[in-house]
This record gives sequence, C-alpha cells and structure tokens, in this order.
Amino acid sequence: MDNRFKLIMGIIMGLVVIVGVSLLFINKGGVTSRAIYEINEVDLAINPIPNSALVFIAEEKGYFSEQGLKINYHNFPTGKLALDVLIGGGADIATTADVPIALAGLADQDISVLATIEYSNNNIQVVARKDSGIKYPLDLKNKKVATTKGGGPFFFTHKFLERYGMDVSDVKLVHLNPSDMVAALIKGDIDAFIVFEPSPAVAKKEIGEDKIITFAPTDIYGETWNIVVMDNFETQNSETIKKFIKALLKAEDFLEKNPDKSLEIVSKYSEIDKTLLVDIMKKQQYEVVLNNLIIDYPKQEAEWAIDIGISSRDSIPNYRKLVNEVYLRELKPSAVQIS
Repeated sequence: MDNRFKLIMGIIMGLVVIVGVSLLFINKGGVTSRAIYEINEVDLAINPIPNSALVFIAEEKGYFSEQGLKINYHNFPTGKLALDVLIGGGADIATTADVPIALAGLADQDISVLATIEYSNNNIQVVARKDSGIKYPLDLKNKKVATTKGGGPFFFTHKFLERYGMDVSDVKLVHLNPSDMVAALIKGDIDAFIVFEPSPAVAKKEIGEDKIITFAPTDIYGETWNIVVMDNFETQNSETIKKFIKALLKAEDFLEKNPDKSLEIVSKYSEIDKTLLVDIMKKQQYEVVLNNLIIDYPKQEAEWAIDIGISSRDSIPNYRKLVNEVYLRELKPSAVQIS
C-alpha cells in the first residue's frame, strides 16, 4: 500500500514538474502571452465630441457588450490630453486627432494607430467678435486669440495666420480648454478663438451670428479622428482590439442606415443640442478606415513642429510604422486604402 501510494505521488509530482516546465517554456516563447493578459474591460480615454460618434453608437446600441467588452469612459477636453493619458499608462485605448499622433511620433512613443473613425476639413474654425474690430483675418493682429495647446487647433492657428502674412507673435495667443472659450468670448476676455466644433456652433447661438465673424477655410487642415493604443497593449490584447473594432464597424453601418436615430445618440453622449448637432454632423465623415491621410498629415505636421521648435529632431519619423492595419484588413479589407 505504501509503495503504491509513493508511486501515485511520484507520478503526480512528475506531472506538476512537466506542466510547470512547459508553461515556463511557452511563456518564454511568447506563445500564450496574449491569452494570459487578454482583457475584456477597457479604459477608454475619449474627447466626447461629435467626432467620436461611432463610439457613442456602439455603446448605446450594445455593440461593445455584444462583443463581451465593458468600456470605462474617461473624458478629456482634447484628443491631445486623451493621448497623453494613454502614453502615461492611464488608459488602454484613446481617441485623438493626427497632430497629437505626429507629436508622439516625434517623441518616439510606441503608439499604434488602428483606425480613423472620422474626418472633416472644416471642423476647426476661427470665431471672432465683430465689436473687437474684426472683419477680416488681418484684423486679428494684436488681438487676444485663444486656442488649444499641442493639437489640431494649434496647428491650424499657425497655418491660418501664416496664410495672411502673420505669425503667432502678431497676436496675443492664449491657451484655453474648448469648453472655456465660448464663455471667455462672451465676457470679452478674448477677441477670438480657434477650435473645433461644437464651440463655434455654441458661440453663434449664445452670442448671435450677427455679432460674430467666422473664418472657416477648408484647404488649410483636414483633421482625422483616430483610435490609438500602445504597442504593448496591442501585443497582449489582440482579441480585445478585434472586438472593439467589430463594434465600431457595426456602429458605422447603423449610422449609415439610421441618421436620425444616430443624431439622437450623439446628442445624448456629447451633450450637444440636436439643433446645433445637425449641421456639425453634416460636415463630418464617419467611417472606419485607414488611408494615406493618417500618414501624410502627420508628416506635414512633424515638419511644422520641427520648424517652429516644438521638437528638436532634425528628421521626420516614418509614420507608416505607427499604423497597424492588421485588424481592419482582416475585418474589412476594403477599408484599408494605404498605398
């Protein structure tokens, strides 16, 4: 009996050792690393503006939960801040525009762009008070102008002023959060602001279109809105990412077939009145895609950042390396249009 007991225990201990060595070998080889770290609860750093419409729809219609995902939303006033939080380890996924991506590339951050979910070439506008003596772009000279810091509006501001022979030193530039700009313009604390919707639409409603002047050139900057993760998250959570993109693709289909219901959903999540949101959403193209814009725009923005001294680099990164089309190519090949 004792010998039999010893034999059984020996077999059990042997199996334990074999399993332990096998797991150690597999982990060293990276075979099961994704399965071990795969998560179904996602921390999303998001700017809750209309650009994020497909995320709102996927949440409201239960497309994320259908995929077994629970999304924890962390709201930020700009995509730049959302990306900063992602890079700092405070989120798993972020929504952001291309300028923050360009700056992250210049800083050699290990980010991965998975998809563009919105595009517009007139979402950022210059809104100014007429009673500040502003009728034409050149009238902004020596005026107090607010914009955001480090994102699309900041890039647009430089390029807009440059078009009219001005530099940022020709205006009194201040940096504010978008939500604070309308109030500052109403109080007269600033003469103009340069930012994305919905602040321009809100200003027109609150101040009156007859009292403000808007400059909205469509050939200066076309902003993309993107889904970004860190490389290490992508490596360990491929199935989670696939589920997330599947939900967005389903949201895209819903929006195309149900524009009115989609408007109500976006109004709910962005807290923008539907009467203002109608015109905003008409200007924006909602599509889960990867095309050359997400490479070409950051190149131009990186050149600008180097020229004005934001970055000390003397070369432009290869932004193609920051784009990961693996998931979208699998789920919707026609949406990958990178040459």
